[in-house]
Amino acid sequence: MGAARGGSPVGDVEDVGDRAAAEPAAVSWAGVVPPAWSGAAKGRGARAEKPALSREAIVEAALRIVDAEGIDAVSMRRVAQEFGTGAASLYAYVANKDELFDLLVDAVMAQIADELPEPGAGMDWQEHLKEMTRRGTEVLRSHRDVAKAFLGRIPFGPNGLRAVEAQLGILRSGGVPDQVAAFVGDLIGTYMVSSVIEDDMWRSRFPGASEADVIRQMGEVRAYLESLPPARFPNVVALAGNLMAGEWDGVDRFELGLEIIVRGIASFVETVADLAE
Repeated sequence: MGAARGGSPVGDVEDVGDRAAAEPAAVSWAGVVPPAWSGAAKGRGARAEKPALSREAIVEAALRIVDAEGIDAVSMRRVAQEFGTGAASLYAYVANKDELFDLLVDAVMAQIADELPEPGAGMDWQEHLKEMTRRGTEVLRSHRDVAKAFLGRIPFGPNGLRAVEAQLGILRSGGVPDQVAAFVGDLIGTYMVSSVIEDDMWRSRFPGASEADVIRQMGEVRAYLESLPPARFPNVVALAGNLMAGEWDGVDRFELGLEIIVRGIASFVETVADLAE
């Protein structure tokens, strides 16, 4: 799983106010450059760790907030409330909200890496890659809208690298050219993240919609497309049913998209000689 690009949640207002006088202005690469491997405390300098307050506990609290309230509810102040303290207490362990999101992403990547199928589990490389993508997507879906935190971030923390290494191993074992294999992480990661975010946005826009409601609405859109002038929109009219197809029609759009992507990747295996010319 590679870096999904786009906008990302950025620092809290209280972060700026709390540290403006203490820290000089500087360009921050948090959210782009992954957190250090060491896990050493950053920010204002290490202090004696409180029994209930640690870097790991802060990340766990942030993930609980995501699960209960959504990613937009996460702030240094809101996380500090989980420990009955103020935001300033967190800076001995996490420099700012950007670093918190880096750590949050890597914590989710740990769950994704733990779910990956074992190499050689009775699957060829294409099915292995598809199953890896399915499991990673399910992890993202299990944490409400945490996928938004992946936008604009490079998941190269310790756990992210575990998943990246596994994915590269799958691709190279199948003969995928290195240049293509290196880019596939971005492609698959973007597909996973965007799919989860879109699903969450639909649920947020129509929280009370039943499956019957969805089927009825999609049917109305299909009828509208079919009513368009065929001389002007011949392809839209002809494919109206396909355009609006979904699970209710026995069509798994996520699986279809994944199949298209993997077949496209596989086509490069067949043209290695052409790529090298």
